[in-house]
Amino acid sequence: MSLFGGFAQGPQHVARLVADRGLHGADGATEQFARGRLIAPGLRQVMVEVRGKSVSGPLDPAVHGGWEVCAQRAVEGLARLPAPRHSTLRVGADARIETYVSDDVFGASRLLVLDGLLAATLRIERPEHGVLVIAPNRHLLAVHVLERIEAVPAALQLLGELAVVEHRIADPVSPWVYYRAPDTRLSLLTASDGGAGLARRFGEALTRMAGPTG
Repeated sequence: MSLFGGFAQGPQHVARLVADRGLHGADGATEQFARGRLIAPGLRQVMVEVRGKSVSGPLDPAVHGGWEVCAQRAVEGLARLPAPRHSTLRVGADARIETYVSDDVFGASRLLVLDGLLAATLRIERPEHGVLVIAPNRHLLAVHVLERIEAVPAALQLLGELAVVEHRIADPVSPWVYYRAPDTRLSLLTASDGGAGLARRFGEALTRMAGPTG
């Protein structure tokens, strides 16, 4: 049975997240990755064609009506894929990590339709303070919804460890942790050497969760 059984017959355009090779220097940059859009350090959104179990591309947006037209169509194609399997990991008493595992190669790519995914599984469409997220390989997406500041250190640590381990699996995407703001913009929080940074929007979210200080 096709992994893409939810699709209509015939080829479909689907959005996919891939590792941005250009991040690691000129030697890693290839033409195929230049055909998409960089959405965060290390993450590039491209469009591929799915026909049955076959995935080909990335496709050149210029051949398919331009980036804005084909990107929207491709994201809609991604949203039509069968839903990934959802489960919850608990860290201590406070933190919850939501994991989404896909049999197809678009697991990490579900980051592009995360609002719909959270609405379907948690009944939360766009978390007020944003989320922490990892997209380590083609089968896995993991998310921590920011609600309580006390839960952040444990969630960030577990996501960081999970990203590094899962990135070693075939078809890696990114070994890093990102903050996704309520407006969907992504900021890099951890680097490949294990160092961490505090993105401005993430810092603002922490301040809001902490509440009045005086």
